[in-house]
Amino acid sequence: MADFDREELKAAFEAGKIAVRDENLRRLDGSLRALVQQYHARKAAREQGVSAQLTRLEETKNSIAGLWDSEALLYAFDVEAPQIISRLLGTVERGIDFLKHEKEQRKVRRDDPETALFMDLRDVYVGLTGKAGISEDGPLHRFAKACTKIIDESIVLPQPQSLRKALKRRAKAPSYFRKPQESQ
Repeated sequence: MADFDREELKAAFEAGKIAVRDENLRRLDGSLRALVQQYHARKAAREQGVSAQLTRLEETKNSIAGLWDSEALLYAFDVEAPQIISRLLGTVERGIDFLKHEKEQRKVRRDDPETALFMDLRDVYVGLTGKAGISEDGPLHRFAKACTKIIDESIVLPQPQSLRKALKRRAKAPSYFRKPQESQ
């Protein structure tokens, strides 16, 4: 996946009143790329059902694993066949792991993909700024709106009240999004 447009990333920082620095731009770009994949996976899981998708991916994994039996023949036509099989298998296994995690999370929470994305963007915002406040049209909400516009113009974020409710279900941000402590 290509990097996001720097000007759009800068606009998101300005909307959230965050200092525009190269390090922050790289962090946001990387975070948004990961969030895009998670959002689309959650949306597909909601539309198609997690269990059905999990079953389909398990079947796909078995089919791809079966290609190893034909590796020598495929290698004769394309020397990259083993690497392709390996990459496909790895991708499917990551998808299976993600869906298993989502299935477990759904037992705990019933957030839709947009609320989960809002929560994730909030974690990114907190990680970049150290600020955790939520207001109707405050910097966090403007930052999240700008980021979703970068990801997909059709995404409609829930109201801040939904985020507050979701936050009550989850106590703190994942460690990989936390802002590093400043040395004193």
